[in-house]
Amino acid sequence: MAAIPRLRNRSGSVLRPPHTLPALCALAAALLASAIVLVLGFTRPQAPAAPPAPVANAGELRAETGEATWLGMDHNMSPTASGYQMPPAMMPGMPATGEDRLSVAVTVENTGGRTVPIDPGAEFTLHAAPGQPGKQVYGTTFGALPRLGPHSVVNGVLFFDLPPADLTPAAWLDWNHQGTVARLTVGPVSPHAHGK
Repeated sequence: MAAIPRLRNRSGSVLRPPHTLPALCALAAALLASAIVLVLGFTRPQAPAAPPAPVANAGELRAETGEATWLGMDHNMSPTASGYQMPPAMMPGMPATGEDRLSVAVTVENTGGRTVPIDPGAEFTLHAAPGQPGKQVYGTTFGALPRLGPHSVVNGVLFFDLPPADLTPAAWLDWNHQGTVARLTVGPVSPHAHGK
């Protein structure tokens, strides 16, 4: 039986097949598995959000919505108003033309035994109706409240500017506290006080 010829390099050493082939195959298999997991994660339908409730929890914090009402802004921007019609640019802080200010009372309680960071003005977003984008808070009565001590409660009001016709009975607040998202009911809303 004839010997199998061996390949040699210029120095005369025998060339051996590289040992990296199994490692490359293992790496390719791992990359393929990662890609499949990633694709399945993106195509998997998201779980539907829980329906809004008057009370929600985010970690050690508990939030509850209270009265919601339209604020009478003591101005009439309609063409039939008597006297001089002042443009919105001359009234800083007033809602834009066609919008009114909605106030929503919120109570936040720290049920835990440690101080928790909180930013009510940034954590709450109003959804006036399903399918509508969220409305950011215009302002709050919470002030510069950076944290809430253990077993403490704070009451405040969130203000949102929007056209009154956009607000539906299905409106809700999204509460996003440090990555935990909950939905809170809004309303019933007191009668619209525009022009009063």
